[in-house]
This record gives sequence, C-alpha cells and structure tokens, in this order.
Amino acid sequence: MRRPPNCLSSLGRIADDRIRRIHDIYDGFVLVDHYVVMPNHVHLLLRIETPETGGRRIAAPTIMSVVNQYKGAVSKGAGFPCWQKSFHDHIVRNEADYRRIWEYIDSNPGRWEEDCYFLSDDW
Repeated sequence: MRRPPNCLSSLGRIADDRIRRIHDIYDGFVLVDHYVVMPNHVHLLLRIETPETGGRRIAAPTIMSVVNQYKGAVSKGAGFPCWQKSFHDHIVRNEADYRRIWEYIDSNPGRWEEDCYFLSDDW
C-alpha cells in the first residue's frame, strides 16, 4: 500500500517521486521492495544487491548513503531542508522478519490517527 499520489501533499508527492527514482539512480543495485509515504515520515523496505563485473565485486552503496541521498533529493525538490538528521534502520534477518516489516508498512497508514503528531487535516 503506497497511498495514491493524489492523496499526498505536495511534499509527499516529491518524497514519493524520489523513492520511485532510487532504482534508476543506483543502476538497479538498490531496490525498493515496499514503501509508504506518511504525512511526516516514510517507511522503506530496501534491498541492496552486491554488483559483480568481470568476476570482481564492486562496493555496493550503503543504507546510510542511499538514505542521505534520498533526503537530499527530497529537500532539494522541496526547496528547504525537511528531515531530521538521523533515521532508524533494521537489518532484515529472515523471511518472517521481511513479512513482518512488509505488514508494518502496509498497516502504518491505518494507524496514523493514533500518532502523536496526527492532525485531522493531514489526510
């Protein structure tokens, strides 16, 4: 579930657009398996592939570099800095963990009204 772009604010549409570009920016080595853009944050389920060329491994981008570039692209598109300095990450350890995170991303919009930052005009 990714909330249709017409339900997003202008900043949310920028955030959504920049997520959709991640795959191309990293030549397919970073994949966005699942995501949701919320009124004041995003959830991303990213997969980083380790590229090989000619039998040699190439250094894959890090989660830190992907998230920092993403935040910078959204801020540039918005015309102002719009992110906190840090982010929360979690290494997916197995299939059950992957499914749990996928479900959390899917169900997050339904819990927005319970968020301490919820305002009725957010949606």
